Amino acid sequence: MTSMTAWIRPLTAVDTQPWTREEVLGSHCRTAQGMFTEWAAQLGFPDYFGHNWDAFLDCLRGAVDDADHELAVVVHEAGELLADEQPNVLAILLTVLSQAAGGNGTAPGLQLLLDDTPDRLSGLAQRMAEAGYPVDLGGGGDASASH
Repeated sequence: MTSMTAWIRPLTAVDTQPWTREEVLGSHCRTAQGMFTEWAAQLGFPDYFGHNWDAFLDCLRGAVDDADHELAVVVHEAGELLADEQPNVLAILLTVLSQAAGGNGTAPGLQLLLDDTPDRLSGLAQRMAEAGYPVDLGGGGDASASH
């Protein structure tokens, strides 16, 4: 895993980190608009959230700042994340998340934890690499849930 993506990893069976943990469903995030709606609801974005990338980054930074500990967003059914969008939309999401994680990712305020079956995580890793964010989602523990 590169330092650029050190804040992205598979969800492990047992995590002992003192995270503020929020959970979203990738099946609700197949499009950018669906993702904005799901993340806004689950992370408690304010009512004035504008459902666009700039507003998403602002609200996500607010959620990171408001968290008691490092914020961990768990994406269940992660293989479906932006699956109905063009590849550049995943690149935009990963850039925004990287900005919210904080700079070079060495001490991120945000973790993206991905939960799905190994084959679906592999497909997501392929899409992430094509978007310019190579990440190893195959190692690091049990990344699958009861799918």
